[in-house]
Amino acid sequence: MTTHSFTSIYGEHQDMKRAIHLAKQFTNNEQPVLITGEIGTGKTRFAQEMANVVAPHALLTHIYCPILDEEILQNAFTEKTSQTLYLDEIAALSIPLQHLVIRFLETSPATKVIASSSLSIEALRVSSTFLPELFYRLNVFHLPLPSLADRKTDIPILTTAFFQELNMSPDIDPSVWETLQQYPFEGNVQELKNIVHYASAILEGQTVFLHHLPPFVLTPLSPDIKGKKEEHQLTLMEKQEFVFLLEAIKSLNEKGEAASRRILSELSKQGDIPLTPQQVRSRLDDLEKKAYVTKGKGRAGTKITLEGLSFLKSLDGYIPVQ
Repeated sequence: MTTHSFTSIYGEHQDMKRAIHLAKQFTNNEQPVLITGEIGTGKTRFAQEMANVVAPHALLTHIYCPILDEEILQNAFTEKTSQTLYLDEIAALSIPLQHLVIRFLETSPATKVIASSSLSIEALRVSSTFLPELFYRLNVFHLPLPSLADRKTDIPILTTAFFQELNMSPDIDPSVWETLQQYPFEGNVQELKNIVHYASAILEGQTVFLHHLPPFVLTPLSPDIKGKKEEHQLTLMEKQEFVFLLEAIKSLNEKGEAASRRILSELSKQGDIPLTPQQVRSRLDDLEKKAYVTKGKGRAGTKITLEGLSFLKSLDGYIPVQ
């Protein structure tokens, strides 16, 4: 193990330190690694750092699964120049390609396989479009990455590091730190890096002030505007969203799994109607008012009612199911 490994991963938060520690431990083993984390949390950086430890002079074969076809996947499996294969967003693979990955895992133990997903480990496990056989073959070493919202104390470290990558070391006005701490960072570390690049391009002088930040950071959507925007989307997509939520809840209920807002949100991102946890909560409130679901606390989760099943059946004939 090289002492300078993982130098491109920045952060002092305990969750990030633990992720780095686990990644180093997992790298020493030939078994697959499954990295989960929201978009922009650094999954590819971790994969690259792990590959560098496995073979410092070998290329990482990076396969982006959402645009993958069988020929590309077969070529990646037969390529011998890399000792590490990285399957990025593996949950997007079709069922036939998932079977190919399973066969590869069975027949090529010498190749280190790293897979990643923006879905949580719980969402992957209950997903109806991800083969249980593949899930359990990949989920040997699970590496969860924290969101930036969960480690906002790392914002100064990350900001400084991203400026240093651009050969810059400006002063940062306190008002900038205050604004960044309040920003939600739905794009996580990648979004913070974009903000740094924006500021560096328009910076004049040695200090970054508020006016050097992108306008969307300074004027995020107010709750009223967000509500109106979501309400407009709801009028256009209400039936499709209700079908997805009711079918997902029904499926989870049948499996004995808790239908939590987070799980429903993550499952929705596999289709064409992605919903944030806040949007899921709003839709569930509407469904509960119509007596289509009942919302329980804790592990009880949300349950579909007989009325909800009847409503779902009435819609199933002409609403495409995701």
